[in-house]
Amino acid sequence: MEQNGNDSAGAARNQNVVYVMPHDWAALSHFLAPLVDRIDPDLPAVQVLVATPDPDDAADAAAAVVRTAGRRRIGILAATSFSRGARLLALNRAQVVIGTPATLLDLVRASALKLDGLACIAIAWIDQILSTDQLPALEMLLADIPKEAIRTIVTAESTPGVEAVVERYARRARRVVSLPDSDRTPIATQYVTVSLPGRINALRRLLDDLNPDTAAVYVRSDENEQVVADLLRGLGYDGPGATVRVTRGDPGLAHLIVLFDLPASREELRETVGVEPRRVVALIQPRQLVSLRVLAGGGSVRPLTLPEAGERARDRDEATRRTLRDVLTRGQFGRELLTVEPLLEEYDGIEIAAAALQLLDRERSRSGGAAAHRGPQDGHGSTATTRLFLSIGARDGVRPADIVGAMTKVGEIAGSEIGRVDIHESHTIVEVDPSVADTIVKTLTGVELRGRRVIARLDQERSARLESGTAPRASKGARPGGRGPDRGDARAGRPPRDRGPRASPGGGRPR
Repeated sequence: MEQNGNDSAGAARNQNVVYVMPHDWAALSHFLAPLVDRIDPDLPAVQVLVATPDPDDAADAAAAVVRTAGRRRIGILAATSFSRGARLLALNRAQVVIGTPATLLDLVRASALKLDGLACIAIAWIDQILSTDQLPALEMLLADIPKEAIRTIVTAESTPGVEAVVERYARRARRVVSLPDSDRTPIATQYVTVSLPGRINALRRLLDDLNPDTAAVYVRSDENEQVVADLLRGLGYDGPGATVRVTRGDPGLAHLIVLFDLPASREELRETVGVEPRRVVALIQPRQLVSLRVLAGGGSVRPLTLPEAGERARDRDEATRRTLRDVLTRGQFGRELLTVEPLLEEYDGIEIAAAALQLLDRERSRSGGAAAHRGPQDGHGSTATTRLFLSIGARDGVRPADIVGAMTKVGEIAGSEIGRVDIHESHTIVEVDPSVADTIVKTLTGVELRGRRVIARLDQERSARLESGTAPRASKGARPGGRGPDRGDARAGRPPRDRGPRASPGGGRPR
């Protein structure tokens, strides 16, 4: 592979390019600048497409294009949804359009996005797109791209899947590698997984927990430098003698290095870490873990659990123990004892219990929480759970497994704390353990599922009815199911006539 050369020169030769660099949107200018330089502001046509793994990445990439374009009058559109993208493409000219492969393909098929003037398409990061179900949409989109358009492919690592895409759609591409192999010295790092907007809060919690004597917080952009500087000033790290400061590379005498942004190369990481042994903690999105391991060059890469997350985990463990105590107290075992008894010849009882608990959690996650634990009965005969309202439903293509997976992954909630998942046309109602309801509302709000940002809140209507001890009443004279009375019979003074057996809801034979 080639090392970094003149990127723009490669683009000027109408040559496809493959960039291998860490998954960090602060490094977008490495491959976006040559593409933006090719744009003719006077040509009212889409000239650059950027395909991203999800809408959040599309918004980040659009912001990077805005910074790269500077004062040039270039139309830029982050098509984070089909409907908004189609409307704005009809109203305004755009020379750069950014979105997921599925959204871009839908815009092309609807004739909202014209590709006649397209000069280049960038796919970033292809390894992340391949980890989703968007490869078919990407392939159909690439089939519509003009043959003369440049293909720029960005990846954090070269895998067989990535190489297959490169071979098929960007043959004889020039390689630009931001990870030179000249220095193989391993760099030990720890990491905290956070969402992109959650980094600033994670940084505050990290400084509270570690309380370092001296620290340097590494950033790669002016915007992040200002955000971090404002936080540090508010925390009391201000002035020439501040013991914690923001840096673009020089660590000074800091004992702790916090990577707010990922360096774009091992060279940048070495400059930031320096030659002296230091503790390094990276604030990364889960998708960036592969890039961090590559940057570490074989050094130890270990997770760091902040106290607040650890306390939540301990709370979940205690809730599981309470559930087990309830079952053990009832002691109604029969077949179960006969099933596990032979295993006691090979394993300790606690190991068998741990394996059973693991299988239970796995099955609950797989079944969408339908078999989740139900606590003691409340005063109205329903289980003692809290109902949550989620602003996503069947029309968005969401499944119970998506809901449960988001809660367990993003909210760090155990599957045993999630109950019934009722998916309606435009919303979803989820029953959860009351102890984790607030946590789910806070962590799930703003998370994207099936291309739609979720709003989570307590199901106030249901809660109000339970507190008042009332149930929804049918309108006066209404029949069960919401239909009115049999008016013809009522007006004649006769009782409603027998209409015979009713068909089952599925349209089958009458019962």
